[in-house]
Amino acid sequence: MATFREKHDPIRVFWRRLGMVALLALVIMAASGVWNVYHKDREARLLRVQSELELSQLTQQQTQLNARINKLESPRGKEETLREQYAVGKQGEGMIIIVDPEQSKEVPATTTPSAIHWIESLFDW
Repeated sequence: MATFREKHDPIRVFWRRLGMVALLALVIMAASGVWNVYHKDREARLLRVQSELELSQLTQQQTQLNARINKLESPRGKEETLREQYAVGKQGEGMIIIVDPEQSKEVPATTTPSAIHWIESLFDW
């Protein structure tokens, strides 16, 4: 009977309950920390994907710019750029005018109205 009284002593019960509350608070704090780490990891993954996408776009743009620079460094590229920007030609070159072909002005043949068109025209007020 002494063990029953020792187990159910009010002070011992109080300390057990206080310990359980402290343990519950510790579990809640740990769960909150894990949740925050999960969110930070998720944001870091999204930022990494965005950064990798931006890096691939920038490397593609760099490749295009390097190709354009190489083109402009050649004499043919310089000449092409000058012709595009200033509409100049070499000495002795003439201007070529491209004329669109004339369009025929024939009126398409009208079809004879069908019976349905004739009936519709009767009720068109």
